[in-house]
Amino acid sequence: MAGRQLTLVCVRHGQADHNVRGNAPIFVFTEEEKPALNSDLTELGRQQAKLVAKRLATQKFDFAISSDLKRAKDTADPIASLNDTIETVVEWKTVRERCFGIFERIDPELCRSQLRVEDAIEDKDLLTWRIPKGESVVDLRTRVEEFLRQLIRKSLTLPSKEPTILCVSHGLFLKELHRVLSRCGSSGPMFGQGDVSYPNTGVSQYRIGFGEAEEEIKQAECQVYACGDHLDPIVNISDPIFIA
Repeated sequence: MAGRQLTLVCVRHGQADHNVRGNAPIFVFTEEEKPALNSDLTELGRQQAKLVAKRLATQKFDFAISSDLKRAKDTADPIASLNDTIETVVEWKTVRERCFGIFERIDPELCRSQLRVEDAIEDKDLLTWRIPKGESVVDLRTRVEEFLRQLIRKSLTLPSKEPTILCVSHGLFLKELHRVLSRCGSSGPMFGQGDVSYPNTGVSQYRIGFGEAEEEIKQAECQVYACGDHLDPIVNISDPIFIA
């Protein structure tokens, strides 16, 4: 890759309350104009966070980012605790999960139904409809693109010329990130695959080449995608309501 480069290591949060059927009555939301689902990790999710922390314990990081939602922060904290190169984890609201608005409060099955409809539409540019107080697929993509610009700006301030950055986020955000990077002059067999299950604490890794002045991704290589090899077979079992 020509020009500047960075390595982005992405981790989905551990299993949270909303990932388990029957837990809807205990869902928690942020207190905002557009409330975001702010679930706690389950006991299983905490075990998963410890396992991914062990996997990444020897990885050198120059910067660490987490969504500001509890399930992501509580996944990032064990990673930081076991990794001597992470002094602090910075919270970026940019990497929050897609907001499903009133659907999340009425019935989580509505979220699954919405995703099934959207998955059937080949041209994702058409998916502009917003759930009331929520985000459309196009809204999510716009936020992913803003995250990538923010990531480039941050990487240019770091001492390393080729920094490695950790991002702990959410399933739908990370899947959309993968789709966006796949269109950026990208290479590697892990782009262009069909829909892939993204397990809780699944790990992806990208090598990204970018232009400094225009904050533009020039090339991206996917080296690892949605990998859950660190998970014990028992710990990897879950019955998700939806992937967020």
